[in-house]
Amino acid sequence: MEAKSAFHFVMKSWGACILLTTAVGMATMGSFSAKGTIQDNTVQQHVSNLVSRTTVPKTTTQWADQYFPESKEVCTEITLQCPPHRHGLIVWNAKFKNGTHCFMSYATERNNLQRNCSNNMNWTTSPDRDTSLHIKPLYLFNEGVYKCTIAIDNGTYSNEYTLTILVPPQVSLTHNDSGGTAVCKAAAGKPAPQISWDPQGYSTIMNETLLNGTETFTSTYNITSAKGNTLTCFVFHQAGNKSLVLNLPSGSAEAKHFTVKILLSSLAGFLGILLLLLFIYHGRHLYARLRKVNISKGPETISRLSIQENELEPYATFVQMENVIYDRACDFPSGLSPST
Repeated sequence: MEAKSAFHFVMKSWGACILLTTAVGMATMGSFSAKGTIQDNTVQQHVSNLVSRTTVPKTTTQWADQYFPESKEVCTEITLQCPPHRHGLIVWNAKFKNGTHCFMSYATERNNLQRNCSNNMNWTTSPDRDTSLHIKPLYLFNEGVYKCTIAIDNGTYSNEYTLTILVPPQVSLTHNDSGGTAVCKAAAGKPAPQISWDPQGYSTIMNETLLNGTETFTSTYNITSAKGNTLTCFVFHQAGNKSLVLNLPSGSAEAKHFTVKILLSSLAGFLGILLLLLFIYHGRHLYARLRKVNISKGPETISRLSIQENELEPYATFVQMENVIYDRACDFPSGLSPST
């Protein structure tokens, strides 16, 4: 009885594998050429449904539904692993961030290989020996979710990867002599970079989103905020941090600022002295005019006094003569008059 049960179990398992292989071969047979990344939602979903319908329930969950976040720089390479099980069928499904799909499948029993992914996505060696997916080089369109599903006699197992493509920004630091500013630029980075300054000071930042999904950040720094002879721009990014140093010309910016203050103070002092001299000049001029007026009035007064004296002099002489006459009259003998 036990031998008979074991025989039935083996026959059911092999029957399931043969049915699965035949169904996948029929579903994927056709004109799926590997031209770029051909996205056929219907075929991809059909293959996934086939795997789920033709396998028996899982008896272990040790490797089932594993999720892994991955991040890599653009133009590099990456290898994604499948669950380490002997398999009858393996399917890689890729759902890209731009909304497209592709798949790669291999049926062990019939050595049947189907795919419609781009040429930069392939098996590491061959699917019968290594089920890993190798992507080289990485492009921006490769960003998305990758799922490897294997079917064995006791269920299905999967590894799922969320792949993020990093684009390091192109960093530059320039000095604007006319505007007294420094410009730190992190161009075409993904994800968005962050910019900071040393020493800290007043700065403004602008960002621009490009058509390929990358971003450019530009930070403008007021050099008068700098203390010292150097200025450093720091760019922080997941692909790697960078720092650029700018040597400030003609000494430190603080010395320049101090020189400007001295010049302004000197100018204010010069203007103050000039105003004082103008005040003194106008004061002396006004004093001279007043003195001239007084001098011009003096002779007129004297002449008037002289005229008055001249006018009064005949009258005074007459009075004196009259007085003399009266005095002499008094000297005559009594009874005699001057007329006699």
